[in-house]
Formats: sequence, structure tokens, C-alpha cells
Amino acid sequence: KQWYQRRVAITAGGLGIGGIVHLFSDISGGQLNPAVSFGLFFARKLSLYRAAILSVAQIIGGIIGAVVLKIVFGSTPGVVATAMSVSGFKALILEFLGALFLVLTVLATINDKRGHAAGYLQPLSIGIAIFVAHMFLIPLTGCGINPARALATNIVAGQIKGDFYAYILGPILASAIGGLVYEFVFNPHYASAYEGIENGEGEEMK
Repeated sequence: KQWYQRRVAITAGGLGIGGIVHLFSDISGGQLNPAVSFGLFFARKLSLYRAAILSVAQIIGGIIGAVVLKIVFGSTPGVVATAMSVSGFKALILEFLGALFLVLTVLATINDKRGHAAGYLQPLSIGIAIFVAHMFLIPLTGCGINPARALATNIVAGQIKGDFYAYILGPILASAIGGLVYEFVFNPHYASAYEGIENGEGEEMK
């Protein structure tokens, strides 16, 4: 029963984030995660100043939200912590992979060179990516993949431990590697492939 309730919560969280992204996409780009903001910076889609400002706002917003939840419920839900069998280094790798999956998904959904159709599919894709990451990582690391969310809940709960670096360093590394890889490896491929399609050459993506 507990696992069923957890899966329902994870599903609601992923869909909820997708809805929030869609709601605020025309205001701030729907960015809720410093790893995503800096991923956009490394992919040359966002200035360093704007990525930094958005990240600070995300952290402040997360702390305010965590304080409100603690006042309402008497405790802070969503505190991240590693499983007994997961070391700090393993948690760093896992958080890196989860955040990398998210960053690459975001960059893929906003790439206008891919010829997307329905706009609502973009935030839905992001919500699904977050859902999948949580299904995999919650039993292992609690699934941070968002430095703002991890900092907010654990600061308010007073649970900053020695392995907490994994929740900051993993996603930040993912933002840098994901942004650079997408911009210089994936993006040129999509650009050439869709240019051929638009020119009526019928080029297939390889």
C-alpha cells in the first residue's frame, strides 16, 4: 500500500511539474531547476546572468515552499537522503544521470529545429522525464536532480549531511555536460537532418 501511494504521488508530481512548466513557459521559460537553467546556458540558449538570477529565484522559492509545508504539516516532506547501500560517490553518479536525462529532455523539447507539432507535448515530455527519474532514483537517493529542491527541503529540515554534495555537484555536472553535448553533438545533427527534409530532399535521420 505504501509503495502504491508513493507511485501515485510520483505520478502526480511529474504531471504537476509538466503543468507548471506549461503555465509559466511564456513568463520565465517554466524553469524550476538550476540544472536546467545552467544546461540552457551551456547550450547557448540562455545568458549566464539570466541563468544565475533564475537559479537564485528557484532556491528562494523552494525554501519558501518548504517553510510553508513545514508550518502546515509539522515536518518537511521531500527531504533527500541516500539509501544505506548508496555511498556519496554512487549518489553523485545517480543524481548526475537523472539530471542529465532531464536536461537533455528539456533541450530536445525546446529545439525548434526538430519541427515539433503540439506545444502541450513539450511540458508533458518534461513531466514524464521527471516521473521516470523519480521512479528509478527515489529508493536510492530520494531523487534530488534539482539543487534548488534538495537545498530547500534539507535546509529547512536541518538535514545537510556529509554526502549532500552529490545533490549539488551531480546536477551541476549534468547541466554542463548535457548542455555542451546537446549543442555540439545533437543539435548539428538535427539541423542538417531537418534542413534536408525542408528542402524536399527526403533525407532520413540516421
